[in-house]
Amino acid sequence: MKIVVIGAGGQGLIVVDVLLRAREAGEDVEVVALLDDDPARAGALVLGVRVAGPLASIGRVPHDAVVVAIGNNLRRREITERLVAAREELVSARHPFSRVSPGARLGEGTMISAGAIVSPGAELGRGVLLNTKASIDHDTRVGDFAHVSPGATVGARCFVGEETLVASGVTVVSGSRIGARTVVGAGSVVVRDLPDDVVAWGAPARVVRPNR
Repeated sequence: MKIVVIGAGGQGLIVVDVLLRAREAGEDVEVVALLDDDPARAGALVLGVRVAGPLASIGRVPHDAVVVAIGNNLRRREITERLVAAREELVSARHPFSRVSPGARLGEGTMISAGAIVSPGAELGRGVLLNTKASIDHDTRVGDFAHVSPGATVGARCFVGEETLVASGVTVVSGSRIGARTVVGAGSVVVRDLPDDVVAWGAPARVVRPNR
């Protein structure tokens, strides 16, 4: 399968590496190009894969599917929906050194980095980023286009809302709910529910301001 990665920044670098490692492990995947709207990146190489131009040039790159590798949750959603409307096929990128239970469900376009764990009964929505050594325990739901950052641990029977950012090293205690478009600051411990559209921080995590 020939894949185009959308985005040549940090997340693009991670996704290209994930796909290259998957190919080494025997998966039938080939990263044929990256696309990025930043003209300064045109022609650059990312782990040996060339940035072929802006997103508008996708029709000129022969491919079978795309991965939208953009760290900003809202932007990732906007571009994904535009590509789906154009009938592009989304695929997931999963590092071979991750562990995903056969009893878990992964939405289209999920990205799972090295060392990540997804337990039975867990469900990741479309376009979710599960970063290095992040962990999702059983029967937890992570909403569309959320990002669970490196080293974060989300307990059992939790809910993480769409477009929410769970930053590095966060612990979400089992049974907790985090609303949509919320940011939980690095190293926080979530022991009670958090609403939509806020920034929370601390141990225990408390709302510090609206997320605007």
